[in-house]
Amino acid sequence: MSKLAVIGLWHLGSVVSAGLASLGHQVRATDPDRGILAGLARGTPPVFEPNLAETIAREQRAGRLHFVNSIAGAVYSAEEVFLTFDTPVDDDDQSDLRPIENALDEVLRTAQPGVLIVVMSQVPVGTLARLAARAKCVAPRLNARFVYHPENLRLGQALETFLQPDFLLAGAASPDDAAHLFATYSGVETRRLTMGWESAELAKHAVNAFLATSVSFANELGDLAERVGADVREVTSVLRQDRRIGPRAFLAAGPGFSGGTLARDVQTLRRLGERAGIKTRLCDAALEVNRERLPKIAERVRAACGNLRGANVALLGLTYKPGTSTLRRSAALELARLLRAAGARVRAHDPQVHSASAETFGLELAANPYEAARGAQAAVLMTAWPEFRSIDFERLRSAMAQSVLVDAHNFLDRAAAEAAGFSYFGVGVAQPNVRVAEKAMP
Repeated sequence: MSKLAVIGLWHLGSVVSAGLASLGHQVRATDPDRGILAGLARGTPPVFEPNLAETIAREQRAGRLHFVNSIAGAVYSAEEVFLTFDTPVDDDDQSDLRPIENALDEVLRTAQPGVLIVVMSQVPVGTLARLAARAKCVAPRLNARFVYHPENLRLGQALETFLQPDFLLAGAASPDDAAHLFATYSGVETRRLTMGWESAELAKHAVNAFLATSVSFANELGDLAERVGADVREVTSVLRQDRRIGPRAFLAAGPGFSGGTLARDVQTLRRLGERAGIKTRLCDAALEVNRERLPKIAERVRAACGNLRGANVALLGLTYKPGTSTLRRSAALELARLLRAAGARVRAHDPQVHSASAETFGLELAANPYEAARGAQAAVLMTAWPEFRSIDFERLRSAMAQSVLVDAHNFLDRAAAEAAGFSYFGVGVAQPNVRVAEKAMP
């Protein structure tokens, strides 16, 4: 088995280092953040993922996974170096590549000749060519080789999707470099795709942009469904039956895409189009539809309550999605900001968010959904945690001052909620006390 280095240990890197070690490799991993390193050394990853902490502890005991304090210590004698920074994005969804570039400079000073540098972070088209040129200029004798191997992890299922991926993609300057990477995944049965750097980079943007466009399309369908008295879930079930679309299509109406990942790639394609003088109308429209989602949910809460100023609102779920503890670019946090700006007081509950994290965003955190809903005019489900499926609607209703329940994912049992006395508001489904548009066409 190979000696591997992993640099960058937030969500992506912690999963990759544990996954590579579980494949039998010797892995030395590091991160500039000493707090992240200290937590991982104790077996505590920086972001919750099912089975991740247990896998880290097991691989540490087996002697295959080591967390070290420097890039030099991680890279020493490594045959492959994985750059796994979760690429930061600014408020305009633009990537900041400085962590990757800084780490690469140190790798080039300490790596052994012929090292394979595997970039897994999401990067704009053209980055691999630029990094390879940088290496050739700074360390020509190193003869470093570069492969773009874009992550395809899913929050809440990251370790599972690492070990059982839909495919493995290698963007490489030569087939030999791609084969070297694929050998690292010996025993993983899946399709292996090889292409040039630019094609692999563009393919990663394309996947996320397509998913983002699907989300926005589903949300536009949801708005139409509400107006004509249809149910968007029934409509999208038809789309999933069409073999040209498929059962796993990204067609769930709701609060839109968040977290930065999809928006970053849509924005990357838009900027690429601007530089090339090519209009990207679909990307523009996907972002525009998405920008309208959370204001619409906030307006739905306002209309149902009558007024947000002075109202108490309970948020059920804060994380970006179920199965993770990350709050980065969470739709729930953005909705909380909109509600508070309108004068509401927001109290929240999430199974994976602790008080210190919530206080960072100025939120009051409750120990359970019923405490969050105490005295509230409205409760809004924003993260579809499985725990919320077993919620006691009678108890929730008795804790509240007003019986408004907004389900941003159509996740809860509407019949049970209405039987308990709630006015239930979903997305893309018939709404209480909302006049249906005229069905007859002119």
